[in-house]
Amino acid sequence: MLDNTFYIAPYDPKWKAEFMGLGAKIKKALGDPALRIDHIGSTSVEGLAAKPTSLS
Repeated sequence: MLDNTFYIAPYDPKWKAEFMGLGAKIKKALGDPALRIDHIGSTSVEGLAAKPTSLS
């Protein structure tokens, strides 16, 4: 049975650092065609509570 519960977490400054690491890996994998990799969505807004994909 699916759990359709959403969890809103307080803003976590680690989200930006996590994106920077992941974004760098994606950019490296895609190479020159990837002009930019953007962090979008609720976890990209400083100070905003959000629905993170992990609650760890």
